[in-house]
This record gives sequence, C-alpha cells and structure tokens, in this order.
Amino acid sequence: MELIIADHSGFCFGVSKAMKTIENLVEKKQKAYTLGPIIHNPQEVERLKHFGITAADFYDIKDGNVVIRTHGVGPDVIEQLESRGLNIIDCTCPLVKRVHKLAADISNKGYLTIIIGDHNHPEVEGIKSWCNGDVKVIENVEEAKNFYTNKRVGVVVQTTQTEENVENIIDILQSKLDIAVFHNTRCKATLERQTAAAAVAANVDIMLVIGGKNSSNTKKLAQVCQNVGAKVYHIETATELKKDWFKSTDKVGITAGASTPDWIIKEVISKMDELNKDMDNKEIATNEEEGEIIYEDTFADLKEDTIVEGTVVKVDNNEVLVNIGYKSDGIIPINELSNVAFESPEDIIKVGDKIQVYVIKLEDNEGNVILSKKKADAINAWNFIEQAYNSQNGVEGVVTEVVKGGVLANINGIKGFIPASHLDLKYVPDLNVFVGQNLKLQVIELDRKKNRVVLSHKNILEKERERLKEKTWATIKEGQIIKGVVKRLTDFGAFVDIGGVDGLIHISDLTWQKIKHPSEIVTEEQEVEVQVLRVDKERGRISLGLKQIMPNPWDDVDKKYKVGSVIDGKVVKLVSFGAFVEVEPGIEGLVHISQISKDHVSNPEDVLKTGDNVKVKIMDINAKEKRMSLSIKEAQDENENKQIYENTNENNGVTIGEMVGDLFDKK
Repeated sequence: MELIIADHSGFCFGVSKAMKTIENLVEKKQKAYTLGPIIHNPQEVERLKHFGITAADFYDIKDGNVVIRTHGVGPDVIEQLESRGLNIIDCTCPLVKRVHKLAADISNKGYLTIIIGDHNHPEVEGIKSWCNGDVKVIENVEEAKNFYTNKRVGVVVQTTQTEENVENIIDILQSKLDIAVFHNTRCKATLERQTAAAAVAANVDIMLVIGGKNSSNTKKLAQVCQNVGAKVYHIETATELKKDWFKSTDKVGITAGASTPDWIIKEVISKMDELNKDMDNKEIATNEEEGEIIYEDTFADLKEDTIVEGTVVKVDNNEVLVNIGYKSDGIIPINELSNVAFESPEDIIKVGDKIQVYVIKLEDNEGNVILSKKKADAINAWNFIEQAYNSQNGVEGVVTEVVKGGVLANINGIKGFIPASHLDLKYVPDLNVFVGQNLKLQVIELDRKKNRVVLSHKNILEKERERLKEKTWATIKEGQIIKGVVKRLTDFGAFVDIGGVDGLIHISDLTWQKIKHPSEIVTEEQEVEVQVLRVDKERGRISLGLKQIMPNPWDDVDKKYKVGSVIDGKVVKLVSFGAFVEVEPGIEGLVHISQISKDHVSNPEDVLKTGDNVKVKIMDINAKEKRMSLSIKEAQDENENKQIYENTNENNGVTIGEMVGDLFDKK
C-alpha cells in the first residue's frame, strides 16, 4: 500500500495552546477540573485523567483550578466561577473569543444575531451567551430556507463549519433577509485542514479520518472527504483498523481532526505499516531504528528566525498566504511583504510564485505562522552584497535620493551610499540627474553590524572604460567611420570618446567653413559620426575628422557659380592685401585690395569691417586649388551700369510725335 498523509492534520492552534497549558499543569503535578472534556477525544481525556486533569460538570466543581476549554463559555459562567473563588485558567481559542466579541457587537447594535453552526455545540452555546438580544442558530440549508424575519440581522459562523455549508446558507439568507453585517468567522486552520484532506481524498482509494466520534470538526472532515468520492473510515484509534478494509495495491490517505493528538496519529500510521508488511508489500517511510513511520517527517522542521522556501497560495490586500510545508500555511502581513513601495501586493508576488520567507513566529495569538518576505529579502540581500564585496563583483542598484555628499541607492532592499566623487568619471554638479537610474556598482566598504554599505559607480565605469580601450586600440584603423560622444571642448578642437579612448577632432576638421570655436558646431555629450584620420599607438593619439564625412562644398563649386556673376557674400577676414569673403559655408574668395573700391585704398580696414555683407563679382574660380577671386569694385560697376540703364529707360519714355514734331511744324 501507498500511504499519503494530508497536510494540516491533528491539533489546531487553539487546541495545541490549550494542551500545552494542561501539560504544564501535569508537569507541576497540579490537579485541575476542565469544564467539560478539554477536547472531543475520549482517549486523550482518559489519559489526562490519570494525571489529575478531570472533566467535570459546572456544579460538580467546588474548589481548585478550573480550565475553560477551547470552545469557550458565556460571561455568566465566568462570573459564577469567580464568585466561588475558583482559579480560572482560560483556554478559550483566541479565534472563538473573537467570535464572542463580534456577536456581542451585533447584539448591542440591536440586530438579530444569526449563528451558522451546530445546535447544542458547546462553541455555539458559548457564542449565544454573549448576545443580549434575540439569537437564531441555523445549522443547514433546510433551516435557512424555512427561516424569515423582517428585522435587520448580523451573522457569525461557528469556527469549525465547512466552507460549502456556510456558502450555501449565506446565499439563501442574503436572498431574503436584510443583513447588516456578515462575519465569516470560520477558522483558517479548519479551511486548510479540510482543503488538504479533500485534495488527498480525491486521489486515493481509501481515506482514514482520525478523531473522536463526538468531535464536530472531525465529523465534518469525514464528510468533506466523502463529498469528493472517497471511501471513508472514521476511526478514533488504531485498534479499529481492519485488515480486510485494504488491498495491497490501495492508495490510503490519512487526516485527523483538530482535537486528535499526535500520539494517536502515530499509532494509526504504525499500525498501517504493520498491515502493509503483513501483505508482503513495500514498507513505507520508516524509522530504521524503531521500525516506525516518522509522522513528524511529513511536515517541515520549522524554526523561528530562519529562512525557508514556500509557494504563494493566496494574495489579498491584507495578507499573503504561503505554503511552507508546515501544519498550516504561513501568513505574510502586508507590512512584511517588501522593502519596495507598491500599490497592490500583486505588484510584488502572485499566486504560484516560489519565494523565500523569514519565520518571525511559529504561532501568534491566533495560531498563525507569521512570515516576512521583507526580512528574508534583506538577509539575502546582505549575503549577496557581502559576497559581491569579497569577490569584487558588481551589483545593481536604483538611486533613490540625493543626500549630503552623494546619493542613496537601493540594492534588493538594502540602502547603500554612493559618494559624489564615485558617481561618474567627471564632476557632476547636479546629482538629481541620477535619481531613478539603475546603476552598476562596486561595493568598496561594508560593515554589516552598522548597516553601512559604500558603493562606487565610478570604479565600474573605469573598468568598463579599460575594457573598451583595449578593444578600441585592437580594432581601430585609419579611414574607419565610427561613432563617438563629444566629451570635452577646447579652443583648438573637440575630444570625442570612441570607446574608452578619446580622439581629437581639430578645429580645422570640424567643418569646411572657418569657425572661431568648436562650440559653434558640436556640444558636449553630443553623439557624432567621425572618420579616423590618423592613429599613433605609440603616443596614444587618434586624430578624427567630422567634416570628412560631409560633402566638400568645393566639389561642385563650378556648377553653382559662374565667372562674371554678381553674388552676395560676407566679409570674414581682413588682411593687409585684401579681404576674404564667404560666399557660402566652406567657400571663401579673396577680394584683392585693388578690387575693393574705385578709389585708392591704403588699408582694407578703412572701408570694410568683419561681418559686412557685400556684393561681389566672381572674377575667377580654381576649384582644384580651392581659390576664388572676387571684386567688390566690379560688382559696384555692374550695379551702377544697371541703374543707369534702368534710369535711361525710365527718362527716355517719349512718343514718336515728340521725336519728329518739329519736322512737321516746318512743313
């Protein structure tokens, strides 16, 4: 046979907490009465009786210790016990106490209180006792269908109810009643136990449900397993097992109610192992020394202050449930989810994700395992940073804010400091430009005890620059067209980063036209495409050209300009022998001093100044030598002749009669 043990079997948190209190009394050899059976398991109740822990009715308890069991009682019972001078040890499950408060609140608001639960169950009786007004208990769908009131109602649920029963009843009630408030107070552990049991039952031939025959939650557990089609045997002890229930090829599932102690579960598993051996089948997981199945090994060995892996099973706005292989799923409160700000938990994780979590508490006041993804992330981040520091590997971080002397960066939830001097290869006046950037960083200082991490982006840039530099020197050739970024401007040119190496574009190679400063053509951080003009590896120098990849205006000067034509130009330079005039960017011509004016000119500066717009006549073009001879004087003559011609035509607009009029008069 193959044996499968369902998760979440055995004591729930409330019962476990109560039993620890009882065992503490036993250890101290103190006797006590329990107000009814401490749990719905006759074998455990009988065992405890031998140690002086006796179940008793209310009126039979005269003195000493009295234990209130997990089901809880009403305030009137507590008052009467106190009036007798008894020492009350309250073991009411925290989840049941919460139901008491919610039911009392509903009643105090004047609503009719409806309890979805079993009639006469001690937990339900206790809940009723906390209500001041009318109370109605609804156990099943039939009762829900037959009930009606025109009063406003509030609804609570017995903690051990099945999900199916609650949903069916509340659907009916919501369709016909005025429900002011509905608190689904089903115990989370109950849901987990029933869900896990159903999952196993759906995949086995036989399902064993261990627990007291008088245990409400165990009976419901058996019903859940039957509902998925399994053949179910509800047993209290291993002695009830029968060999003829099983075949050697069967898959057998085991689950146990919330009031079933581990020792009974172990006995059942051990007995099943014996039956299996009797059938000459393969022995299931056993303890090699004692020949017993290790029940504890079916669950993870969980300890506080450790990191474990789990699978996300539920995400909502208040918490995240994670299956960590323990008796119950762990809870990540929203404030323990992430060090990174988020709008929705699903921005961080989704159902099905495998994550690492830090165990904060194995049991809180409600029996939940409390986890923290945030702390696990932080611990893992510190380990990662420490490893990176020791190995000098790079890390990545997002710059979050500017602080005095530098910026802060987030590395998987850990804040590190980047000094301003380690942010870039050059000085950056405004550090705000880095905020929001994801940077590659090197850890240069680390003190885990003081939460101190100092980082450098500059070191990473320097290493990358060295790698690029080696690659560039190995591949660069004269004549190549490559891309680069302008890094620095000087009076004599522009330095361009072409891959870890700076090359110089001399001012004369920036453009075909004459300029006074490189800033007229390029700006720092501008991406440019340049031609490699010269490479001197010995001296580590590279000359680049920008104008060389642009059309040379002299190449088609003959097509654009004709000798004898008059064009516009601008004086760009004055010399003793004349003036240089730019006719278009990159093309300049010389106006000799003798061609400046009809009058004698001793010095060109006497009649011209740089920047003057002038008309010039093209006297000669030598494209090969990139020379053009111009004349301002000739252009002026051309202009004057044109004006004379135009004026002559205007003044000589006479008729034929005027021209020959005298001749006709003489005749």
